[in-house]
Amino acid sequence: MVLFALVTAGGGLPISSIGPIPLAHLVLALMCVVGLTRRPQRALGNLQLLAPLFVIALFYIGMVSLFADPTEFAAEWETRLLRISAVLVMALMFGSGRLDARSATFGAFLVTVINVPLFYAGLVQDNYGGYLTGLIGDKNVAGLTYAIVGLLMLGVVRTKVGVAAVIAFSVPTMWLTGSRTSIAAFIAGIVWILLAPRLPVAGKWVLGAVTAFIVNLLAEDYSQVGVFSDRDGSDELRARIDAASEIKVGESGFFGQGLGEAYVVLKDRTWFFHNSYWSALVEGGWPWLVFAVAVTVLVMIRPFAGRVPRDQYVVQAAGVALLICSTRLGEVFFTSVWGLVLGVAVYRLSTPLGGEAESAGTRPPSRSTSSAEGAS
Repeated sequence: MVLFALVTAGGGLPISSIGPIPLAHLVLALMCVVGLTRRPQRALGNLQLLAPLFVIALFYIGMVSLFADPTEFAAEWETRLLRISAVLVMALMFGSGRLDARSATFGAFLVTVINVPLFYAGLVQDNYGGYLTGLIGDKNVAGLTYAIVGLLMLGVVRTKVGVAAVIAFSVPTMWLTGSRTSIAAFIAGIVWILLAPRLPVAGKWVLGAVTAFIVNLLAEDYSQVGVFSDRDGSDELRARIDAASEIKVGESGFFGQGLGEAYVVLKDRTWFFHNSYWSALVEGGWPWLVFAVAVTVLVMIRPFAGRVPRDQYVVQAAGVALLICSTRLGEVFFTSVWGLVLGVAVYRLSTPLGGEAESAGTRPPSRSTSSAEGAS
């Protein structure tokens, strides 16, 4: 719990790095080391294939980055490769039960709760004009964290009162981050949890398509209504960043330009992409994008699965929310939050070794075969 809480809060702590290495990266590495010293508690079955798949994907993106010609302001690709590797290893540690994903989820949620009074008491940083960031550091990361961790907590709490409390906390705090995308993603996740258990496989595909259509409609036509009507300046800047990003995507080629290249320069300032799909295309081309989306969809959302335990629908909802957040909240794929969802998904699809009781990820699945049952 403590280690993942430090990963979540690493960007906003007074000591955010040790030397040139960010604190969150060091803690991620420590989590991997701790996991590797423990015995697995779960049998992964066919999901064992994820390990060699991850190795192949990391080797591919490493080779692309090694032989690419880095641009002037590109981030160090070696550092990004190590962090992404740590995220993937961490996910497998959660999935095999070497690390407790339930505890990690609770630790991240605790950070989001503590962050609110600290922020409004002026005890943590405010770099975005009053939007809730604080311990999390970045505005987009804050929106992503409040949305995804809030959804995962719905699988941790055990009562209706607990579920209501998580929702009652998550929605206004996402509003305070100023992230319209995270609010839409969270609501889409809640709708998925409510409707998906009642639908056949084809119905889930329709629900996914309708969700994508509605989210896109809201983004295009209703993004500047009500309290968001005074954001012309920030939205204009975002549009310019997007326009420059799209040009860079078109210039990247099939295999991309290497890790660290998902940025643009406007008026002598560098800006990271706001679109995680475009980031993947620029850094590793179509193979890297397909890998990121395929893992998210096939492992987290499981679009071909029928009825499965209810708690897996919570993970599905988090996967749906991640796909939505990836459109507007910068880097989403291969972040620690993405890795946590992946780890919980693998955990829920694995089986206990030696009769071990369910302990990590989310609460034990219901024995009921009613509409309360669901999929990952």
